[in-house]
Amino acid sequence: MSTLEAALAEWRSALGEANVLTEPEALAAAETTTFATTQRIPAILRPGSTAEVQACLRVAQAHRIPVYPVSGGRNWGYGSRVPARDGSVLMELARMNRVLAYDEKLAYLTVEPGVTFRQAYTWLKERGSPLFITTIGGSPEGSLIGNALERGDGRGPHSDIFNHVCAMEVVLPNGERVETGMARFPNAHAAPVYRWGLGPSLDGLFSQSSLGVVTRMTFWLVKKVPYLREFVFTVKEDAQLWELVDRLQQLALDGTLRNSFYFWNDVKALSVARQFPYEHTGGRTPLPSFMLEQLREDFGRWAVSGAISAQDEELGALLERRLATAMEGLARPLELGPRDADYESPFQGRPTDVNLAMAYWRKKNPMPAEPNPDRDKCGFIWCSVAVPFTGEQAREASAIATRVPRMFALEPNVALLALSPRCLYLVVALAYDREVPGEDERAMACYQSLQRELVQAGYYPMRLGLPGFSEELSSQDDSRALLKRLKEAVDPAGILAPGRYGF
Repeated sequence: MSTLEAALAEWRSALGEANVLTEPEALAAAETTTFATTQRIPAILRPGSTAEVQACLRVAQAHRIPVYPVSGGRNWGYGSRVPARDGSVLMELARMNRVLAYDEKLAYLTVEPGVTFRQAYTWLKERGSPLFITTIGGSPEGSLIGNALERGDGRGPHSDIFNHVCAMEVVLPNGERVETGMARFPNAHAAPVYRWGLGPSLDGLFSQSSLGVVTRMTFWLVKKVPYLREFVFTVKEDAQLWELVDRLQQLALDGTLRNSFYFWNDVKALSVARQFPYEHTGGRTPLPSFMLEQLREDFGRWAVSGAISAQDEELGALLERRLATAMEGLARPLELGPRDADYESPFQGRPTDVNLAMAYWRKKNPMPAEPNPDRDKCGFIWCSVAVPFTGEQAREASAIATRVPRMFALEPNVALLALSPRCLYLVVALAYDREVPGEDERAMACYQSLQRELVQAGYYPMRLGLPGFSEELSSQDDSRALLKRLKEAVDPAGILAPGRYGF
């Protein structure tokens, strides 16, 4: 009996036959993402509890078989479910989908990794909760915990999601279980409301890492406000945008804009509103500049969107006026959304899959009712870097993000996400059709070139997907050596997610 066969027998004993998958169709689907990959998955494990996760990892340790954990597997544009290294057994945590605790007064929700944004939204709505959990621009079926661990971004005042979580339960690669913050102490009443606990904080070690499998997390919720209005306005020229970035940064800093807000370039806005206009290009790509100019006549070069929230209408009207004043001379008129009390806004937790249309930008068929970019052969790669919140820095980084995709015959889909008053996320989406020969190679070459130029200019990734970086990112300190020692200490056999984030 081979090592893998022996491990599979033990996993089947621990999880049941139905939760250890080796069927070729299931493995092929898990090996597929929105860009070219070569990794092969020998099996899929589906534990249903923390104890079963522990059992899976103990078997993996005993047989020295690498295991790659995922929550919902909808990390589209960053790698979906595909492991970083070939031959890794996939461990899917979607069966662990329980809401474990909820407190309305203290505004928190504790969940397992299989709980999705849609599930959490529905759970709170069914109970008439006045609270909401920040939602994302990606799939409503994405995992709360998976997104938080990737330090993903959301809509609303808790847009930097990992900043608003605590009390994690983690299974280490050897099967040991640890809890972070106060949660490790018996009967600790403050465990779900105080992040740091006592002594060194461990939470950050388990985000964007391969040091443990998170099986529980507490999310801090936000209370809905009586006054919320979404806004959108457009900017005609790039030069106007950079001054507006500086003005809006001050409104974020003084609390006028307490929700996240977004700067979308013309291509990004178009790709959400419609698919590539093949009917006007004779089927050819990329989109000619003159045609882009025509298509963006309705809204300009950039679209800026967000939401104003306040405790009453008087304060809300004041905040609206402050925003309108900041726009003077730089933007087209401000458009405000409804004040209807029954309107459910994404800025108050309503999930939506509207933004998934971007992945179908160059596809010939429309986005289906139940989108799945992996299954539908969408080509899609995210490049995400951190940029200081100034007009000058935004201009410099955006210039690179606009120029490089054009060199590879791809439309520059660029956004600046304002998640805090001090830092912007610059996110670039490379969208193409995987069914067109040669496009996988072209898109990956573009991604690596884009990453390289941004790093050379001083803009480093805030999140990396499966493609990673073509070469090891150099550092000016000994942090990488420290992280390597930590990895060797908790995972000496290197069985947990080898290759993830370079380890």
